Amino acid sequence: MSQNELEYFERRAEAEIELAQKADHSAAVRAHYELASAYLDRIHGDEPKSTGGLFAA
Repeated sequence: MSQNELEYFERRAEAEIELAQKADHSAAVRAHYELASAYLDRIHGDEPKSTGGLFAA
């Protein structure tokens, strides 16, 4: 994975965490944290576990 991709996934994870912290609805909070988790999984070389195939290759 390129440095640009790693930086992108890191920025997206941070953005999703911020959105989760601002969300009022529990389903939205959960969705944002799941997306953040999927981005972090990508950074660490793991297959995303919690997005229902959102990042499937």
